[in-house]
Amino acid sequence: MSVPEAPVGQKPSLLLIVSLCLNLALIGVVSVMLWRAQVPEVGPREPRAGLSAQMLIRMIPAEAPKIEAIVARHRPRLRELRGEAMRARAESFRLLTEPNFDSAAFAKSLAAVQTADAALETETMKLTADSVAALTPQERALVASKVHRPDRIWLRRFFGRR
Repeated sequence: MSVPEAPVGQKPSLLLIVSLCLNLALIGVVSVMLWRAQVPEVGPREPRAGLSAQMLIRMIPAEAPKIEAIVARHRPRLRELRGEAMRARAESFRLLTEPNFDSAAFAKSLAAVQTADAALETETMKLTADSVAALTPQERALVASKVHRPDRIWLRRFFGRR
């Protein structure tokens, strides 16, 4: 009489293991989403460092008509400068994708992008300066209290200073 052989145990398939891992990850994602949904929204985020005319309108709604008039005065120039910046970028990309790449022409086009961006930023800063100048001293103080100053914490982390 021969001894019957024990059935060979099946090894778990790779597909089953991957499926279980994905299910665990999905459970984790869903639980984090549910946990975050329970946290009440405190309100709109306070503005970070920097300032814009749109931020001023949100902070001081009473001055919205005045600031919107300033924005309307600057809008044509901003659109023109934004178009120049987009055209400069398009030209740089065109030079980058040409079969006969010319590094001097590409460098020149990148300089044109930088010049266009600087002009756009200058006009944006003029808009912001004009908008802030239209506020009363009390409104400027209110804005200054709401806008966070940059703390440069990233710089301290980078250089290891505490």
